[in-house]
Amino acid sequence: MTKIGITLGAAALALAAASGPAGAFCGFYVSGSGAKLSADATQVVLMRQGTRTVLSMQNNYKGPLEDFAMVIPVPVVLKEGDVKTLPKYVFDHVESLGSPRLVEYWEQDPCRAR
Repeated sequence: MTKIGITLGAAALALAAASGPAGAFCGFYVSGSGAKLSADATQVVLMRQGTRTVLSMQNNYKGPLEDFAMVIPVPVVLKEGDVKTLPKYVFDHVESLGSPRLVEYWEQDPCRAR
């Protein structure tokens, strides 16, 4: 590697290490002027099979419901049958599948003198 390549690699590594946590949301909220809109949690599940992509979202929206909309950009125009409301237990199940687990295994010492 050249000195420039090593320097650029080190700079990229330093930038990645120095960056803080990222927050993202798959869309944005719209409401009347002056309305305070916020969401402190968003859970997104993305599934893909071939050319079909399914995106499921659960948001913890806090704010007024009058004149409220959530805009989610999609690559094609959706039909009414393409949009569904899922029950909360679906997201709870996905959360339990992806959560960290602590498992302890114990076995006897095979080299122990008998």
